[in-house]
Amino acid sequence: MRLSSMGDVILTTPLIRALVRKFPEAEVHFLTRSSYEPLLAYHPLLKAVHSWPPSRSLRKILWTGIIDLQKNLRTLALRWQFRYKYFTTFPKENYKKWKMVNFHHIVPLQHVVLRYGEALRSWGIKPEELERLEVHIPSSVEQQIRAELREKAVDKPWLAVGLGGTYATKRWPLEYYEEFLNSWGWPTILLGGVAEKELAAYLAGKLRFPVIVGAGRYSLLETAAAIKEASLLLSHDTGTAHLGAAMGTPTAVIWGNTIPQFGMTPWYVPHVNIEVSSLPCRPCSKLGFDRCPKGHHKCMRLLTPDYVARILKDFWVKQGMQA
Repeated sequence: MRLSSMGDVILTTPLIRALVRKFPEAEVHFLTRSSYEPLLAYHPLLKAVHSWPPSRSLRKILWTGIIDLQKNLRTLALRWQFRYKYFTTFPKENYKKWKMVNFHHIVPLQHVVLRYGEALRSWGIKPEELERLEVHIPSSVEQQIRAELREKAVDKPWLAVGLGGTYATKRWPLEYYEEFLNSWGWPTILLGGVAEKELAAYLAGKLRFPVIVGAGRYSLLETAAAIKEASLLLSHDTGTAHLGAAMGTPTAVIWGNTIPQFGMTPWYVPHVNIEVSSLPCRPCSKLGFDRCPKGHHKCMRLLTPDYVARILKDFWVKQGMQA
């Protein structure tokens, strides 16, 4: 089970295939919040996806095992609500993150996918056996998005841009996006939720090349399909980056108050981390804030459009392409 958030749910998906490979006759179920069910609904190896909170019928089943990949008070309480033979979980490492935030003694954590994998050790599965992230999209959705991109009739690669970020300290300044995207010059898909709809519409009106606004309009699976069609994804440290990894799209992540050493980088996909690594106030939180605690937001302000463009161009060239 993993209840939230989008990125974390996606990051648990390698465990599904590992379990089925080890136990081909097993029925694997997944418990999550209803808003994230679409990410798992079409996974061919899942017997069923269940919405939180668990139903009474679900609690009556005698499960061979429960794997808790949320590990908070809400899910730990299920140890007394469910019937099962085995219960496993993973090392969350919140204390180590707390030390990095409060004392800035940076000790890189193991990637969260490998930490999730520790929950499988007692099942005879090593974390190192875990492979790529998986989100499966119906062909009808892929065809719909492909058709929308074809209508623009462009002969350049598409850039997907994830504008979302729950916290302001994780988001790149609006004016930087406008300058960067116009200098980069690729046709662009602007992605995000309802909160990013106005931002995306504003940017679309400022850009000098074909733009598709998916923010506030696309479902989770339509967003995934758009990222899959793109040649490159630019994202904040949010679930969109992990959706890009699940699609196999080369991904560039702009890091603000959080750091790659938390172990949440894109998994199993070419990626580049864009950050101000020498800033002494980073990380200031394992999540983020509505405003910079120092008042300067240098972790994002120092990542100028020219700098990001240079990093992104080098990354693109290393993928064997030419910007």
